[in-house]
Amino acid sequence: MMNTLLIPIDDSILVKNMIKKLPQILDISGKTIFLAHVSDPLPPTIYSESALSEFYISEKSHRESCEEFAKKLFESYKKMLPQASSVSSVHVFDADITEGILKAAKKNKIDGIVMASHRYTGINNVLLGDKVHKVIVSSKYPVLVV
Repeated sequence: MMNTLLIPIDDSILVKNMIKKLPQILDISGKTIFLAHVSDPLPPTIYSESALSEFYISEKSHRESCEEFAKKLFESYKKMLPQASSVSSVHVFDADITEGILKAAKKNKIDGIVMASHRYTGINNVLLGDKVHKVIVSSKYPVLVV
């Protein structure tokens, strides 16, 4: 029985639509849900090449910005899941999204992962890969792809 679920989130329309449809696909009443967002721990190198650059962002500023962004995501998605018994937020800093998701799952002792499919095509698939596929083959937890 899957009573504790991890749902990786971002600001994509795919995730938003999945969250909206989730109660129709899966009975989430009485379930504990962890919304997980993974942020890169370092600012993009284009902004951090030199402290003398007008676009320089410190690591501290980058983390604060990521925290604020994640907080807004969590707030908006929590409102969409009133049927769940509890909805918690998990913000992970990891350069690898798959590793971040799996760390969040292990830390929160979840029963399963529910993900929206972010299928990349062409060169994006080569460069970015398919995160859902990586989670499926790397996870010891069941993964439901919506």
